[in-house]
Amino acid sequence: MYDHERHGNYSLLWPYVSTQTLRTAIDIGGHLGDWTLNWHHRVKKIEIFEPNPDVLPKLKKNTNTLKNCTIHEVALGDTTGNVSMQYETHTGTCHITDYNGSINLRTLDSYNFQDVDIIKIDVEGFEVPVLQGAKQTILSQRPWIQIEGNSSGERYGRSKIDIFNLLVSWGMKRVMKKWPDQVWTF
Repeated sequence: MYDHERHGNYSLLWPYVSTQTLRTAIDIGGHLGDWTLNWHHRVKKIEIFEPNPDVLPKLKKNTNTLKNCTIHEVALGDTTGNVSMQYETHTGTCHITDYNGSINLRTLDSYNFQDVDIIKIDVEGFEVPVLQGAKQTILSQRPWIQIEGNSSGERYGRSKIDIFNLLVSWGMKRVMKKWPDQVWTF
């Protein structure tokens, strides 16, 4: 069962962007589509990234009536290739385990998205590689970023501070933190 209390930070960005005309939002780690369902009527277009083959049918069912959404069945990271994923029953999450699987891996930058106003990232500890593969998009588009930052990065030898240090080095500042999410802007 999906834990809406734990994953319910859908409107953290709203106080910051409610007066803007939002063009493109990118939902990285779309899962069941809850974030997208909360945002689809506030933005012209949402690009959803979800690599988990077990979740994709539910995501497609939940978003099939949304005309402004595109689902990309790939994992995002800092390189291209293929990855494997593993489901953790004790956390109810799925994460990348190695670079030898059947799931396509790309960088966000390879899509050359324009008019990006918001990027939401919830990738179970793989945040730093996703950010590194999105660097040009982030620096050129200057979007608001909502990113999950908890201890799940430790499985990849990273900590929450690595997210903080990377975004600060790009000139961003954190404007809100409500566990487990953070909101960043330029």
